[in-house]
Amino acid sequence: MPGTQQTPWAHHGLAALTDGRIVTFTPGNNVMRIVDPDGRLLAEHATELVTAHGVTPAVEDGRELLWIADTVSAPRPDPDGGYSPWYGPGHGRVLALGLDGSIERELELPPLPVYESQRFEPTAVLPLPGFGQVWVSDGYGAGLVHRYSTGGDYLGIAPASRDGAFSCPHAMVQDGGRVIVADRENDRLVTLDPEGQLIGTFADGLRRPSCLAFREETLVVGELSASVALLDRDGRLMGRHGTDATAVERPGWPNALSHGGATIAPQVPAERFNSPHAVAVDAAGRIHVVEWLVGGRHVRFNPDGAGPATVLWPTAPADPGLPPSEAAAPPVPSDRGRVGSGRAGRGRPWHHQHADF
Repeated sequence: MPGTQQTPWAHHGLAALTDGRIVTFTPGNNVMRIVDPDGRLLAEHATELVTAHGVTPAVEDGRELLWIADTVSAPRPDPDGGYSPWYGPGHGRVLALGLDGSIERELELPPLPVYESQRFEPTAVLPLPGFGQVWVSDGYGAGLVHRYSTGGDYLGIAPASRDGAFSCPHAMVQDGGRVIVADRENDRLVTLDPEGQLIGTFADGLRRPSCLAFREETLVVGELSASVALLDRDGRLMGRHGTDATAVERPGWPNALSHGGATIAPQVPAERFNSPHAVAVDAAGRIHVVEWLVGGRHVRFNPDGAGPATVLWPTAPADPGLPPSEAAAPPVPSDRGRVGSGRAGRGRPWHHQHADF
């Protein structure tokens, strides 16, 4: 039941397919759910994944695939009602999956000495067919961005990520002839050229930018510290939506604590965000957000203010005895043009080698 210590802690990605369907995962992070833009389940497939952390669609040879960054790690319930990190054997994985959940192919571990002593834990994968490459960001491991050929040959490290330049490169998106990288713990976005050289800083002063997607000429940035920011093509802040300045100060954030001290799902108003972890834009231009928290959360909203914010997951109360979240609520509020501190929300319930879990 949502909100109990047995509830999985959602930490997965999200993608919009070319035909308008949305790919998400159950809170256990390894069962693929294909839904329509209103959240109605169309198909569900078990996979061999542990955590589908980064999910990026791609069309190859006329077929749509999903590139997945699997950290092969997950928080697991403790007997005392909390959660502890769990790491699978070996390293994280980067795979291409069919829409039925089957594995089509897998990239090799980067052949570097650093991974003899440190775990590879990729957070994002970005196919770049125009560059003839596939990029992988090792956000929870060595903080490097790796380049592969489309055939799977390892090409090397993106030079811009060497020498500790990035602190949790958590997400990437292509913008024409450049790649935008969310350098999350440095509160900034940076741009790289096709050879992985630094072009410059695209935007800074953000609130732990965690995920990226384009909505026509607008860059949607999910900020882990309880906000969704909209930037123009020059990196200027156009506004923020659903900001909850109090969420990150809540004991147990991104979750909540019961009266007995157990970790439970928080009660989050539909028009606010708690911990955005992945974003996608549907064919109607509505923004879908999934969040990093016990039980999972999937919210859809229109930044133009047309219609209410809608919670598509969960559809049940977050905690027994507490009222269910509203299925629809007022439009996600915008603090358009207001720029707050980029250092909000530094507290973490526990922190090992990860910047989040």
